[in-house]
Amino acid sequence: MTKQLNYLSNKFLKSLKLLFIFICFYSNSQTIEVPISARVDTSKIENLKVYNLYKNYINSRPDSIYANPNWTQAENKFYLKSKLLRVDRSANQIYNYYKANDYLSYYKPNVLQIDSVDVGRYQIKTLFMASCPEGEYVKQNPSYLTKLYAVKDKYGNFKLENTINYDTRNWQIKKYKFITYYVHPNCNFDKKEAKKAVKFCEEIAKKFNIKIEPFKYYVLPNSDELGKLYNFDYWLSYLGGQANIPLREIFTTYSNLNFPHEFVHMLLPMPNDRKEFCPRIIDEGIATWLAGPGFNQTFEEALIETSFVLNKTEKVTLDDIISFKIRNEFDNTILYVAGGVICKLIYDKKGIEGIKKIYKSNNENFKKTLEELFEMEYNKIDELIINYIKNYN
Repeated sequence: MTKQLNYLSNKFLKSLKLLFIFICFYSNSQTIEVPISARVDTSKIENLKVYNLYKNYINSRPDSIYANPNWTQAENKFYLKSKLLRVDRSANQIYNYYKANDYLSYYKPNVLQIDSVDVGRYQIKTLFMASCPEGEYVKQNPSYLTKLYAVKDKYGNFKLENTINYDTRNWQIKKYKFITYYVHPNCNFDKKEAKKAVKFCEEIAKKFNIKIEPFKYYVLPNSDELGKLYNFDYWLSYLGGQANIPLREIFTTYSNLNFPHEFVHMLLPMPNDRKEFCPRIIDEGIATWLAGPGFNQTFEEALIETSFVLNKTEKVTLDDIISFKIRNEFDNTILYVAGGVICKLIYDKKGIEGIKKIYKSNNENFKKTLEELFEMEYNKIDELIINYIKNYN
């Protein structure tokens, strides 16, 4: 994921977490009410069926990973294969850090629209909004406006569906070697850029001795258009680019066909134990070292920028950076660059085998693994990394 999973996202999640400390949560048995706007005509039988389906979904553990009975059978099967992703793409954003009952006790779901958009297909638009936000929380209200589809199955029953397949049905699809591009109507397919993308992936694969598995690449012009593929008509906490590794998907909001940072995330194998991911500073650090922190900045350029920022701070430690105590206001460049420097120095000292070892580390053994690779105590490594960044020019 690029540094454009911005400060706004982190600030929103942090503030929401603090808020939940002070509000009274609903119990798990509490029924979540789902009011409707004047536009939703439930006197129409089909509208009422769709509304009841959605209300059942909101009250059916939408934050949990299981075959939700309110969802289409085909999507249940497809998304649950990864064992990491909820069937509802928007739920992976909304409930990433919070339980549904906690979140929905503050941000109330309000159904704004239920409309027929095709034969046997309805759209459901829902606003998640707090009734009485205070202080800084006013700026975080509303948090999301979601859109889901309700479609009839072969038995004539409505089931929920994500937007991505239906909304991209008329997009240009171009396959170039192992990459299948889905190109938004406002973007263009550039074969030269596709060639560069393939070349970069092949170089990384050769460097790490890994096999390239095919993947999809969604080309989008801005973050709003990405949001629509994640079932959002509006999102406060948003993404600029992402590699969805379990589903073999990359998304970009810069109209670009060549996104090296996200390619690194896609190409490196996931750990055997999917609960034991390497620390974020390493996961993003490897991608930053090899491809820069985002779409349009090199590792060296980001190093110069970060050196300037850290030199304005008297005392900085790696733990300050990892915990986001030290950070830029609107991006995660400092964390990414620090991780990139760690990876570069490990590579210089231990080569690819050293990189593979730190990539296989987790939060519990991270510091110990660093000490083994650098052959020095953690506080010395800390000093080495910070000084490298500060003295870089």
